[in-house]
Amino acid sequence: MSDLIYGRNSVLNCINGTRKIEKVLISKSVSDSKFITLCSKKGIYYKITTNEELNRLTNNSNHQGIACFVNSFSYKELPYLLNKVKDKTNSIIVMLDGIEDPVNFGSIIRTASCFNVDGIIIGKNRQVQVTPTVSKVATGAEEFIDIIKVTNLNRTIDELKKNNYWIVSSDGYGDKIYTDVDYKGKICLIVGSEGRGISKLVLQHSDFVCKIPISGPITSLNASISCAIFLAQISNSQSK
Repeated sequence: MSDLIYGRNSVLNCINGTRKIEKVLISKSVSDSKFITLCSKKGIYYKITTNEELNRLTNNSNHQGIACFVNSFSYKELPYLLNKVKDKTNSIIVMLDGIEDPVNFGSIIRTASCFNVDGIIIGKNRQVQVTPTVSKVATGAEEFIDIIKVTNLNRTIDELKKNNYWIVSSDGYGDKIYTDVDYKGKICLIVGSEGRGISKLVLQHSDFVCKIPISGPITSLNASISCAIFLAQISNSQSK
């Protein structure tokens, strides 16, 4: 089964990533020969097509004149991630508890890649998966970060704790300010869904429940913005 990825940065990152590309579609309107040159260099089949054809395939999305068919996204297993980070002093993992908006998920993947996060953990249920829309928003960053899909978040938290991770949940009603935590070491940041937030049981499994102070008339941030603020703080703390 194939995924259709579209948008220049998303397709470029796919070409430079690990997934097998079946075909790249390039609109006649694209004047930049970069994609043709790159496909030729890597031995990737490409086809010159029209914007009308790309509009049909992408349901009139913003494809920027380029798309590609790739094999379906492959999720990693938790043991693979834990083995990868076992010798690291500092590590960041992001866990998502029920993110259902593909734009938020794609933004989180892109942000996590910017801050060199070791992996993103998602649940099998009540969670948007890696879709073409997610890839477009992430600008193909899913090619460069491990995404792990698990059945039970709470059991996964227990396994992370056994591997020396501190569990930090982002919640507007947290008892700590997010800047008051020492983030050195191995940190798993949990971000909750857009409407429900983090589930009660996951909060109970957390070592720290932290909030971002808000003083304006709007009293909440969306999931991807909250994640970005936390990751900037964690990354800054670990770099000192």
